[in-house]
Amino acid sequence: MIIASIFVTLVVLMILRVPIAVALGMSTVAGLLVSDITLEIIAQKIAHSNNSFPLLAIPFFILAGEVMSTGGMSRRLVNFAQSLVGHVSGGLGAVAILASSFFAALSGSNAATVAAIGGVMNEPMTEKGYRPAFIAATIAAAGVTGMIIPPSILLILYGVVTGVSISDLFLAGFLPGIVICVSMLILNYFLTSREPTIEKVEFQGSDAVLASLKQAFWPLMMPVIILTGIYGGIFTPTEAAIVAVAYGLLVGFAFRELSGKALYNAFFKAVLSSSVVMFIMNSAHVFAWLLTINQIPQGISQYLADTASNQIIYILFVNIFLLVVGCMMNAAAAIVIFTSILYPAAMSFGIDPLVFGIIMVVNLSIGTVTPPLGVDLFIASAITKVSIEDIVRNVWPFILVLIFDLLLISYYPPLSTFLVNAFG
Repeated sequence: MIIASIFVTLVVLMILRVPIAVALGMSTVAGLLVSDITLEIIAQKIAHSNNSFPLLAIPFFILAGEVMSTGGMSRRLVNFAQSLVGHVSGGLGAVAILASSFFAALSGSNAATVAAIGGVMNEPMTEKGYRPAFIAATIAAAGVTGMIIPPSILLILYGVVTGVSISDLFLAGFLPGIVICVSMLILNYFLTSREPTIEKVEFQGSDAVLASLKQAFWPLMMPVIILTGIYGGIFTPTEAAIVAVAYGLLVGFAFRELSGKALYNAFFKAVLSSSVVMFIMNSAHVFAWLLTINQIPQGISQYLADTASNQIIYILFVNIFLLVVGCMMNAAAAIVIFTSILYPAAMSFGIDPLVFGIIMVVNLSIGTVTPPLGVDLFIASAITKVSIEDIVRNVWPFILVLIFDLLLISYYPPLSTFLVNAFG
């Protein structure tokens, strides 16, 4: 009865397009009412879930990304990427992908990456003959790196739920993020070679590269300083998020690109984004707790362990399942809910917890460019004024490449563990 009330309520609310955080919260309330558990437990569980030092990293990394974006850092990163690859076939598409990877190392958010880079790249790509639908698809797909390349908000959530070292998760995300970036650059090269309307951009010379590097040097140094500090034992990932904000403010004021109004807007956007993430996380945490006390995760995990005969089959099950989940559910909520279900069986098969975390994040990141939920599609649509249907028709090649990358990451663990082992 309890289980039925939870899932019937959740399905009905999702069909009615109720926001996922509200749907999870109302489903939890329905389950508690049927089980005669006092509703006061919700407040207790939310307070307990928020009483976590690592979680402080989320709002501060979001704020750091907003400050760097507002302070003109995204424009400097785009200019540097353009000086490097702007002259190759489909150069501006490559610039959008490469600049997104750079910005991902500043923001840790796919939505922020798509919004920042898309806002800068849309007009130049249009002027050079790129089709609007192709621009939107490229910008949306490139934003996937924002969820993988550290500092990644999803990796922080996974670390909080499982107790796995967030520092190690950050390090484990580097090579997979680079692989995804390179694979999309290759795809972009082949796709744009078929586009006769695209104008080629001449190479501006090594002087232009050095000049753009000089302008982008300080933004590029932020991830270096943060990650060196983390792995050098100078500060924790949470403290690193605060350092990132301070560094972003310092660079923004040094370049005189942060006015009082711009700073207010950055803080305002960060508060909104952080509130959404925390609302979703709290609702998902209470929902997951209710499932746990009713033995649902344990039962599903045991069933998966019994059904999958070995590690290879289990990873395949997980990939298929999470690809479907990512299409229909917010990634942050999915991490909190399904980690508790899938993680125990993964450990029973001897899967490295770092590798499993990267597998989960890559799966759910693909969902951000896959209909019907695909948040990156909606952001790209708002920026480029292209319909979702047109973007979807052009984004499928990127999705197929991302799935290939997912299989490579899933079945070749050294991609995730090499740097962690190398740094001890």
